[in-house]
Amino acid sequence: MHYRLLTLLLAALLIAACGQPSERRSSQVTPVFAFTEAVVGPNRIALGLVRDGSPVNDPGAKIHLRFFDLNDTSSPVKIETDAIYYGQGLPAAIYVAYPTFDRSGNWGIEVQTTLSGQSEPSVARLRLEVRERSEVPNVGDRAISVKTPTVRDVPDPSHLSSGRVEDLSMYQISLDEALQNGKPTALLFATPAYCRTAVCAPSLSVMQELQKIYGDRINFIHVEVFRYPFRESFEAQTAVFQKLAQEGRAPRPEERNVGLSDPMIAWGLQSEPWLYLIDANGVIVARYEGGITREEMTPALENLIAGKSPQSGR
Repeated sequence: MHYRLLTLLLAALLIAACGQPSERRSSQVTPVFAFTEAVVGPNRIALGLVRDGSPVNDPGAKIHLRFFDLNDTSSPVKIETDAIYYGQGLPAAIYVAYPTFDRSGNWGIEVQTTLSGQSEPSVARLRLEVRERSEVPNVGDRAISVKTPTVRDVPDPSHLSSGRVEDLSMYQISLDEALQNGKPTALLFATPAYCRTAVCAPSLSVMQELQKIYGDRINFIHVEVFRYPFRESFEAQTAVFQKLAQEGRAPRPEERNVGLSDPMIAWGLQSEPWLYLIDANGVIVARYEGGITREEMTPALENLIAGKSPQSGR
């Protein structure tokens, strides 16, 4: 079981990690990135923890982060903050902070971790590349208007999602329509049955629960990552990944989108899951890569409805 959990954690946290540990003063607790990129502006920095070969899920852990701009030695610490525990319902916990980076380049992160029952923190250092712009839609961009499947045009529910479709609430309106109806939108790209990070199904369940509470004020939309038939598309993508690994090269443009659904291609997404919060004017105001929990999303949706930044007040 521990090996399986570690595999899930590393799949979720290292699928395309944008930094690697550069120096550690303690081998007891190893922080691992759970996101694929950081950019200039607001970010959601999610970390997983590994200890003695197993992922850590400790609600009482204290995680303190210090961010250093390695291009500016005149200022030793640019950002200092705590990371919040979000592990409820996920196969491995994540600890999340929301820093805003003011410049691109190499940044260092000092991670001080004090697990429950510990008196002294473990300290690790990570290196993070902050990009000038994101490779996928980001906060401040206009949402890409694209048609997404609904129960109106896909009468067979099994064609809407790779998971068992018992709740149709997130397939009632297409994204292009949602962007015109004056409501904010919560848009989730996830594949419950073929999720390499193992957090798509839990994330979809979270959004389905929240739709029951906020569905009259927010458009909730789920988009399947793979093109129907889902298994064949997943297997086609897996074959491409295996071929690339054998050849030791990056994918060509025509290989990047093999098996992906049209909305995934339109948004330029290559990993999963992704949740985008879009305001009533069609502007992206927050994005969440990887697993999400009700504890993190409830205040974010309340702020979205109120017209505030979803991450304000954290």
